[in-house]
Amino acid sequence: MRGTSLLSGLCGGALLIGCGDDGGATTGGQMMYTTHGSVSDGLSPVGDVIAAPGDGVFGVESGSGVGQIRDGWTVEYQKILVSLGTVTLTTAAEGDVEVVADFIIDLQSLPVGGSLLERADIRERASTIAFTLPRASAGKSRPLSPYTVEQDAKLMVDGGYAIYVEGTIEKAGGMSCKPEAPADCVPAPLVRFRWGLPHGVAYGDCEWADPTVANEKVTLTFPAVGWLQTAIGADSPTLRAQWIADADLDRDGETTLAELQQIDASTLLTRRRGYDLSGASGTIATAYDFLREQARVLGLRSYGECASARDL
Repeated sequence: MRGTSLLSGLCGGALLIGCGDDGGATTGGQMMYTTHGSVSDGLSPVGDVIAAPGDGVFGVESGSGVGQIRDGWTVEYQKILVSLGTVTLTTAAEGDVEVVADFIIDLQSLPVGGSLLERADIRERASTIAFTLPRASAGKSRPLSPYTVEQDAKLMVDGGYAIYVEGTIEKAGGMSCKPEAPADCVPAPLVRFRWGLPHGVAYGDCEWADPTVANEKVTLTFPAVGWLQTAIGADSPTLRAQWIADADLDRDGETTLAELQQIDASTLLTRRRGYDLSGASGTIATAYDFLREQARVLGLRSYGECASARDL
């Protein structure tokens, strides 16, 4: 049996501010409310599909602890946007139930606890889920109101991006060194980046992997640390940001995608520098390939563990 649930929304819209008295979550200094079905509708929380900000979305500090950047840099994001296509919940009784989202989501504007996207009509917890992060497209992708502004949605659609990340790395005494000549360095206390990635991915057979944590709802928690991880596919990899500074080839204070495409990964991302690229799904020839591969982690770890990820 296969069903489709369109995000037609409740209370006259997909997501509203102050719709009813179901409760709210704080974001950006104001109270935001998401729509919820009433208790009398007979639906249990197992059908709730929620998007939430994950590790690193609100920045990553330097330090030696878990989740901190080991080489002294601090990362601050100005913008993290993702394009969410469909979410498919699989249960023994209902089979596959597909929720069509087609939302562009500003992760930094979401409440910490997440925002309800839709409630699927199921009565038991999904055994597995699948979802897509496609390229944003005109006439289909739309901003998740009230969290994503039209300007950001237009940025995603115009660029055909699946993910867009904008931010800075900062370090007192930071240096930018040529990848092929590590001793050739110049001061670079702050380096900017603006990366729009057009690589859509479909994730499948995702299962909630921690039996000690109750998770009746389907909460997609998107992290923003993949491109800082030194190992591809590792469970608890070390985080480093020096590679971003070194990839600023013209030393103008911004590392661009064009620069990443010029850099040989075997020169910049070596084992001597602590990198392990063996877990990649494809060839890592350039620094851009590394970024593309690590961006896939954003989806792979958003709901338990996903067994598969294929390009769209």
